Formats: sequence, structure tokens, C-alpha cells
Amino acid sequence: MGKVISFINSKIGVGKTTTTVALAEFLTYEFNKKVLVIDLDPQTNATILLIKQATWKRANENNKTIHQMFLDELNNTKAFNIEDSILKRTSNIDSDTNNLHLLPSSLNLINIGDKLSELEKNHELNKYSIPILSKHLNKGIIARYDYVLIDCPPNLDLITLNGLYISNYYVIPVLPDILSTYAIPEMLNKIELSKKKIKLLNPVYTLYELGLIVNKMIKNNGMHKRTLNNLQNRQTKPREDLNYVPKLFESIIYQEDSFPNMSDFDQSFSTIEKKYGTNYNDYRNLAIEFISRTN
Repeated sequence: MGKVISFINSKIGVGKTTTTVALAEFLTYEFNKKVLVIDLDPQTNATILLIKQATWKRANENNKTIHQMFLDELNNTKAFNIEDSILKRTSNIDSDTNNLHLLPSSLNLINIGDKLSELEKNHELNKYSIPILSKHLNKGIIARYDYVLIDCPPNLDLITLNGLYISNYYVIPVLPDILSTYAIPEMLNKIELSKKKIKLLNPVYTLYELGLIVNKMIKNNGMHKRTLNNLQNRQTKPREDLNYVPKLFESIIYQEDSFPNMSDFDQSFSTIEKKYGTNYNDYRNLAIEFISRTN
């Protein structure tokens, strides 16, 4: 059975999506894994990084995005078919391997999140609202992959809960600055509350911390060094301590001036090493550690 991992952070700009996509590409093209990326974020950044805009537009117009899946649930329709919606030709790395697949998102998903939240406020939420994704992404589909990576929205609303419901682990990408790390305890508390909500539907549900991934570290930046040292100290505290943070990945992603423009999908790369340039070893080491932690 494939391992399902949600990438979560309520703060925007911490490298959540970049990390999700980079790990997906390294797992696929460096380590020969079969990977499915699920883009639950209405910003659609993971989708844009993995397919051409024309491909995304066609999928959106033909009801083949994650938006239609939730819309069917709200409207009691059946327009969405997950087998037809998973895109099997992704990434701008030239390769004969088609083992990196994508279930794309849509900008319209933000409206769905609002509607689901409104139902929750009105106490109309029922047992069908959280397991929507699991109804479509069944164990048979998950079993086709080594990894399913979920790029969650920057919140813990019902769309994110759909991702957590099918996940074995979660990862929190962070920047090594005070503002990025300040809210980690609150986010962990919200995740625990979400787990309790899910356990009401599935008493045997388990979700494990995989750790914190430090992004955009500037090597000679004093504040970054102090923040990293602070996080390293906090990871040793008891889980119930208010300053506790999950175990850091030893592999750190450094800020490099030569990092390629990942959002330019029309620029193709002959190898993954050429795409990631001076960050190649950072992400490769992260992927190795990621594989080790999920085994």
C-alpha cells in the first residue's frame, strides 16, 4: 500500500508547494518511485508547476479537477470520475518515465471551502463531509503508488481534513524565521483537534508526525542560524510542552540565487539535476531522508 503524506502549514510562502513538487520529482526521477500528487490547494500552485496551463484549463473545463469532486457531493451529482481526472503526463523534466501523476486543483475550489465551512457553522456537517476524497481515492488506487503527496490549503478547513483523513503522515515545511515558526504549537493543536474529529468517524484512525522541513535557509544569516538552533532545541522537549516542535529533517533546503524558475513550465530540462541546479543535492538528500522516515 502506498504511503500518503499531507504537507501542511497555515502560513503562506514557506515553500509548502515547492517542497511537495520537488519531493515528487526526486522520488520519481531519482529513486524510481511511482508518485501521485493531489493538489487540494485552491491556489493551484502544485498543478501549475506540474502541467501546462492549457492542460489545466482543459481539465478544469471538463470537470476533471478536485473541485468537481467536492461539487458533486454538495449538489448530489456524479460528473467527477477520478480515473479520468488523474493526469499521467506531468513535469517538465524530459524522461520516458510517466510515473509522476497529478490530481489537479481548480481556482473554483475556494468557493467549495466556503460552502463546506458554512455547512459546519450551521451544524449541517455530517459523516459524509470529511471522507469525500476517500470515497474516490480508494485503497485500490492508492496501492498503485509508492507515495501519494497531498498539497493542502494554508488552513485546516474541511478540504484539508479530507486530505488528513486518508493520510498516514503529515509534514510541516517552515522558514527559519521567527514569524514562520511562532505559530507551530497552535498549528499542532489544531491538527490534534482535527484528528479527534476524524476519529469520531474512524476510531482506528492514526496520523503520525513526519517532521519539519526547513526551507530557504541562508547560510550566513544570523537570524536563520539562531532560529534553526531554537527549533533543534525545541524538538527535544516533551510532546505536551507548549514549545515542542516535531523532529526536524536533517536535510535543509538552502536559499540559492541560481534556483530555477519552477513556475515556468514551458522551460524544459533534460535532467532533474539541471532543473534544480545548486539545490540538487539539498533535495536529493531530503528525498533520501523522506524515504527512510516513511519506511
